[in-house]
Amino acid sequence: MNDILDPPGERDLPAGRQERIRARVLDSVQHPERHTARRLVLVAAVTAVAAGTVGAIRWNGDSDWGVSAMSMAMSASELSPNLRKAADQCLEWNRDQADSVQVTLDDVAVATQREYDSALLFLTDDGFYSCSVRKEPSMEVTGGSRSDIWSAPQREWLPGPIQRLGGTSSDVDGGDVTVIGRASARVDKLLLDYGDGHTTAARLQDGAFGLISDGTPVRPDARLVSYDRDGNEIDRRPLFNRQSDYEHCYVDPAGTVVYRKDRTETTDPDPRECQPADRWDR
Repeated sequence: MNDILDPPGERDLPAGRQERIRARVLDSVQHPERHTARRLVLVAAVTAVAAGTVGAIRWNGDSDWGVSAMSMAMSASELSPNLRKAADQCLEWNRDQADSVQVTLDDVAVATQREYDSALLFLTDDGFYSCSVRKEPSMEVTGGSRSDIWSAPQREWLPGPIQRLGGTSSDVDGGDVTVIGRASARVDKLLLDYGDGHTTAARLQDGAFGLISDGTPVRPDARLVSYDRDGNEIDRRPLFNRQSDYEHCYVDPAGTVVYRKDRTETTDPDPRECQPADRWDR
């Protein structure tokens, strides 16, 4: 488990967070029909935070998946038991999707999990496969996936410092989020700005990144902000508008258009109007 994802001690909770947690727990006791499987998890979470402990919160109901409060892996060798179950589910779906890039467990580049939600990114020489999995006790497994084959130049180049390839959010434009994708060597630090100045740092490794929000509600105006080794901001883009990854067209050093501003266009724009693409080194 990564220290950037450890839950804070009670004295470090964001303003109002302790009161919101307490209110949710009281409501779950008074109105259990509203919460069902989440009830025990909320009580356990409050106990863990109040004691200042760090670790996984396990669900001991009728599901063998368990619940991980927060966890992240950047390779197959780092997968927790629960993330391994999520990865196996993604691989099962992948085998059933003939039009997807076929992947194996060894292709895991990023895997994140919070409570019942997991998001994984598989990277190969041919393309990528991103997968989201949700498993609650007594409920069927649900989720979705996204896959694409790299075009000749796009495997080596990114539309700016980062490229998002997958993720989840508990609300349409807010709540708890996970984000996974690729990053260039220029990116030394990548932060999720929740929209109110509160931030969470992504984990970066081998050209991939992943992050999980820390339980503080993410606002609709949240941003992903990239910094170089000198601490200079080099990129800022809206979290909930993935099309913002392609606000510009991007060219390689030879002037070849790698990404169009409008990906439905059939003709290349004038390279002089484009931004430089970032090389992806992995």
